[in-house]
Amino acid sequence: MVRIILGANKRARANPRAIPVRPEYEEIPEDTLSQAQKDCIQPFDAQLAALHYRPVCTYRITNFRNYGHNLVRRYFNPLDSASCSLTILELKVKVNNLQASKTSSGVLFTTRFSDDTLLTTRNMSLKSLNDQPPYNTVQECRQVTELAELKRRHDACASKMGIAVPPASGVKAIFEEQLREHQRFCAFQLQRGLYRLLPDGEAYAPAEKARVRGIWNYFNPFARRISWPSLVFSALVGSLLPLSTIRILAPLLSQQLENLPAPAVSFASAVLIAGGYVLAGAIIGSTCEWAPFYWIMVISYFPAHLIAGWSFGWFPYSTAMFLVSFSVIQARRRRNLIFESTYEAG
Repeated sequence: MVRIILGANKRARANPRAIPVRPEYEEIPEDTLSQAQKDCIQPFDAQLAALHYRPVCTYRITNFRNYGHNLVRRYFNPLDSASCSLTILELKVKVNNLQASKTSSGVLFTTRFSDDTLLTTRNMSLKSLNDQPPYNTVQECRQVTELAELKRRHDACASKMGIAVPPASGVKAIFEEQLREHQRFCAFQLQRGLYRLLPDGEAYAPAEKARVRGIWNYFNPFARRISWPSLVFSALVGSLLPLSTIRILAPLLSQQLENLPAPAVSFASAVLIAGGYVLAGAIIGSTCEWAPFYWIMVISYFPAHLIAGWSFGWFPYSTAMFLVSFSVIQARRRRNLIFESTYEAG
């Protein structure tokens, strides 16, 4: 945790990320999408089709530096003033020899008004590091995954804001609109001290203010989309399973092995307790998407030592639980990657 906080600047210098001043958009024909990409997109297409939205184009931004792979799909409803976009971002991060990967997605509905102001309603899984410009009213709905509900919230707000104008239609018009909004947005972030222009004048890099927000986002559980049932489940598994092993199973094992030398009994008990922690980590990793080190420590380390004291030894059981849960989560995420490239970002 100390390395995350104090090493952020060093990692940023070693693996700089940059946002282009002028993004380059590349349209991706439908028949060139991989099966994994089609499978990822299909549930969104189905939900949006029920709202009478059809895909207009799919594209990617080719000149983001070290921001992973991206895929954007734009939807259009000829009878609606709101446009819709699906953004999929896949990022691989490698720190020393440890690599983590994640595919995230978010849907946003946008309405433009006659005074060139915007309303955006989105369900990004992670809180943005940027400030929102005054011309764009943003509704953050991280916990909303049903797109009909997301659209309902958008329409309820849009009906109070003014005269809506038709969204851009056609690939060329969409790219021109995206470029214009990107440049307007970046100029505001530069003014707010969240971006800094790189010496080549072709890209922006996150400023220190943005990196501090990124660190806070990592530790703030409310900055991300969380399934509360899975969070409660992980807390119960991470605390009760180790405690049951420590207070019930380990004493029973000691009774069964009472004729053996004390070191052998202690070793067997430690292996059994470690097994309880490892099993808890495997269950958490198989059922939850969010299990950082500090959360595992909260749910396993403190309850165990509060109730059982130090009676079960010094071995870093909670660390073992975290490593197992992390490994299982990453294995699940690797199976869900939709880009074939082995691109890595630090």
